This record gives sequence, structure tokens and C-alpha cells, in this order.
Amino acid sequence: MLHELRFYEIAAGRVDDYIDHAGKVAVPFRGDDYGKLLGFWRCEIGAVNCVFNLWEHESVATRETLRAKLQTQDVWRKEYLPHSQPLMRRQVSRLLTPLADPNPPGVPGNLYHLRIFRTRAGKTNAFATLLQQALPAPLRAVAVATWTGNSGEVNEVVHLSAYRESLSPAQILQTAEWQAFLKQHGALVEDIESSLMTPAAFSPWR
Repeated sequence: MLHELRFYEIAAGRVDDYIDHAGKVAVPFRGDDYGKLLGFWRCEIGAVNCVFNLWEHESVATRETLRAKLQTQDVWRKEYLPHSQPLMRRQVSRLLTPLADPNPPGVPGNLYHLRIFRTRAGKTNAFATLLQQALPAPLRAVAVATWTGNSGEVNEVVHLSAYRESLSPAQILQTAEWQAFLKQHGALVEDIESSLMTPAAFSPWR
């Protein structure tokens, strides 16, 4: 199994326009025929004016085949790209290997916290294993998935959590359990990117 986390930086003030167009054109057209959509989010705190989406593929080879096929489809070339590409300022694609099957929330109404850790050289698997197995119980309860990267930046670990939307950003971002975990294992990490995200109405993981 391969997951692809795509990041789009959108022109200031146009995130709603991009998500609306994706929800009306790209997502219905693609269905599960060009990779399975798992999540589609807008960033609320962290990266500015950005969108994340997460896709599942069988392998790198099947992803490449399906991406090539997608580029030939008229709906994609003539209806989606001409309206979406002018809104995009930057794109990043991460190909990720999950440490275990994801555990998305069973009910909608969640805020998602995405952390991207750049670990010290040679420490990626060790830190990913700690995230998977040694998090305090309250953090394990909200963990959705942990991945290691196999494209782009080397030595990356990606971790996604889901919290009930009734919690405030401060309650999510400033948990004592996370601070204690990072204090104990922070020597394995060089830096951290952190984004708090809300799911689009059409996101499967909500």
C-alpha cells in the first residue's frame, strides 16, 4: 500500500474557490478510478492558504499508470486544470508508507493535526516506531496514521491525529503529553512542521 500526501499552496483569498471547484469537478470525476481519496483538508493554523489531500494507491507503479491516464481525460484537461492551476502557487507531493492500517475517526466533526517530522539521519524508522508504539495513551487514542516518506525530503516521518471539533486549537496544539513525548525523544528530530486542518465537506475522512 502506498499513500500520497499532496500539498497545494493557493493564492491568497482563493482557497474556498479552489476547494469548491475540486469538490464539484475533480473529486466526482476521479472517484476511486485514479487512486482512492482518503482525506481532503484546508489548513487553518500552520501553513497559510493551503490545502492537503491524501490518496491511496496499490504501488508506485500503479500510481504512475493512473496519473498518466488521468492527464489524457478531457474532464481533467479541459474542465478541472484550466480553473485550478491558475489558483496554485506551489505543489508538493509526498509518497508515504504507512506503518499500519490507518485508523480514521468513525464519525464526522473532527479537527486534524498534521505533523511532519524531519528526523536526524538514520533515525527515521526509530522515531516512527516510537510514534506508533510509545505515545501516551491519550495521544494513541486520537492517532489516525503514521508514515515514513519515500520521496522528496529524506528522513521524514508524517503523523496525523483527529480531535473532536469541540476542542479549541490551544487544547490540541499545547497538550502536556506531546510536550513530554518530544522532550523525551526530541534528540531524534531536527525540525517539525505542524498544521491544524479542517476537512472539506466531500472528504471521506471527516
